[in-house]
Amino acid sequence: MSLLSVSLMATLALGLMSCATPLLAYSASDMPPLQLAVVGQPSVQDGRTRFRTLFCELAARESPHGLDCEKLLVRLAGEREESAPAPLPAHDPRLHLLLVPGGFAECFKDAALLPEALPRLRSAGYSVSTVPVSGRSSSAYNTYRIAAAVARMRLPAGSLLVLVGYSKGVVDILEFLVQYPRLAARVQAVVSISGSVNGSPVANRYGFLYRATEDWVLQSCPPGDRGISVDLERELRQTWLARQRFPSHIRYFSLASIVPPEERARAFLHIGGSLGYIDPLHDGQLIFYDQLLPGSELLGYIRADHWAAALPLQEHWYILGANPAGTHFPRGLLLEAIMLRVSEALHDKG
Repeated sequence: MSLLSVSLMATLALGLMSCATPLLAYSASDMPPLQLAVVGQPSVQDGRTRFRTLFCELAARESPHGLDCEKLLVRLAGEREESAPAPLPAHDPRLHLLLVPGGFAECFKDAALLPEALPRLRSAGYSVSTVPVSGRSSSAYNTYRIAAAVARMRLPAGSLLVLVGYSKGVVDILEFLVQYPRLAARVQAVVSISGSVNGSPVANRYGFLYRATEDWVLQSCPPGDRGISVDLERELRQTWLARQRFPSHIRYFSLASIVPPEERARAFLHIGGSLGYIDPLHDGQLIFYDQLLPGSELLGYIRADHWAAALPLQEHWYILGANPAGTHFPRGLLLEAIMLRVSEALHDKG
């Protein structure tokens, strides 16, 4: 997808949107973590304290002078400090990561998912690969691709398979777990990064715009079943969740994203204003309580917009992908901290 095409789509979108002023001001420190879940689904467990310890220790080691983790992780109310932190666990080469990109992944050919993180993890001994899902398709369409990727993996004895999903990739993973229980039995952990678990009001409000312009704007992207916008509508996602029970042998982890208005990508400024009518704590695409997997361990909230959490679009698409404040998020550091916590949790479980 060319930058010109994206610009034209954004211009059309902004012309149809009214200027929205949030009813509530952005204020993270006074708000506790919230979970929006279908009645009967398991609750989310608070793991923010331990993850912050791991993330901040890695941040302090970053060259040349370390990073300020307090500016990178959003601290919502009720997060405690770890009184006697355990040392960082060692990297576990038994972990094999299978990354599942989000929507329109095929359209971002010059901005791969977590590009700076992959060399970093491989140098630490992890095996990492990416599933080529269909970016414009529904999750039902993409389950076979994930299943085929898992089926092809020939893992050594004792290996631990971890599925890491970003945005709609998390929904694709959940669909896979339900549709392919025998293959799901091979999975030890699922990690959600800015996952569209509950869908998004953005899909409900602006899905018509996408459907009206998709073949014009996204000419370079294979259409698949064209189901992505409907698949992310709030009612459909929550109705689907209400019917499911996910494998209990898997450990689930959620990492959400929240960012103040001045640090959102320019493409999200007007959409973010609309989301602000519902809740000011969002990443430009998803509200913070819509990003948590049922029954998962909440790792924390990163201070990044929805793209910056996993995609280097601010480097490649400066006009729309960059934010007015000029902030960047260290995605390689983030994924390494996630893997340390997953390794630690699976070791404790075993």
